[in-house]
Amino acid sequence: MSRRSLLAGAGAVAAASTVAVGVGSAASASSWWGYSSVVPVVTDESWLYELACLPNLRRVYAANPWTNTSTREPRHTIRVVNAGASRLVGEVNLGAGSAFGLTANQETDMVYAGDQIFTELVYAIDGRTNQVVRTAEVAGQPRGLAVNPVTNKLYVTLTNQGRLAVLDGATLAVEASIEIGLIEPAKVAVNPVTNMVYVSNANRRGSGSSVTVIDGATNTITANVPVDMYALGISVNAADNKIYVSNYTSETLSVIDGRTLNIVGKAYVGGSPTAVEYNAVTKKVYVTNFEQKGAVTVIDDIAHTVTRLRVRPAALGLAVNQKTGAVYSSSQTEGSVFLMNPL
Repeated sequence: MSRRSLLAGAGAVAAASTVAVGVGSAASASSWWGYSSVVPVVTDESWLYELACLPNLRRVYAANPWTNTSTREPRHTIRVVNAGASRLVGEVNLGAGSAFGLTANQETDMVYAGDQIFTELVYAIDGRTNQVVRTAEVAGQPRGLAVNPVTNKLYVTLTNQGRLAVLDGATLAVEASIEIGLIEPAKVAVNPVTNMVYVSNANRRGSGSSVTVIDGATNTITANVPVDMYALGISVNAADNKIYVSNYTSETLSVIDGRTLNIVGKAYVGGSPTAVEYNAVTKKVYVTNFEQKGAVTVIDDIAHTVTRLRVRPAALGLAVNQKTGAVYSSSQTEGSVFLMNPL
């Protein structure tokens, strides 16, 4: 990901338009839309990465791994923001580690972090106390994390090893290591209804990006689904059994039918799409666009429309409160977390 410059002005609002979902359909900006609040999380030239949400505790967690200076000085905290994204309410100290990837089990109020650079550890954090309760070595660099709230299994991509680690969410014991291949497994998502696991494979050096499908009951690979170039973010609509994949280089979103594993839709979302989250409350898909000015693209899964929203610069992290439908994103370079208005 390239480094982007800051966009001044905390009162900036979002430009938006609505177009039909389809191959090559562009979401150009024409009208205005805003967000309700934004909180500066760091003010020391630090960068923010991924987000996670705990609805029961009304908290949002922001990974703060290092500074944007040439020395990349580590930052050993995860910042905690209130549900209104109006103030900091705490932080998590990772000791020698730094958090790049984040996920949360919204049923157990546990947060999980991965440090792919400094310690190469996975951290389990009690959301009630904001304390690290255990760590795990996974024999690789943990990047993407996802948890199945039904089985309490934690899935961690090890990009440099071409593997997916399966951990017990309660003990962090490594239960399995699944060979994905040297195609850069990036992010992971889980369907808790079907117990199927999906891994996006970036493969930046070629055109063979794909999604690996894994049976969570047996930890076996059942299929590989080709998608567009540099598959990165991935999310699941459990109710309708759909998988959404952002393709960073192609600037598209692929929609996979979880039953047939066919590509059943594609939308042009533009602007270097990164994180993807499905909102079960609003029935919409949210995609962060990591471009200089920053945007979030919203795909209505019922009306099949695409809306491009101008938000904060270098939008990267994304989290959804699946109980209220609130959507949060982070600006990497600005070091802020913001709550988006309902669309």
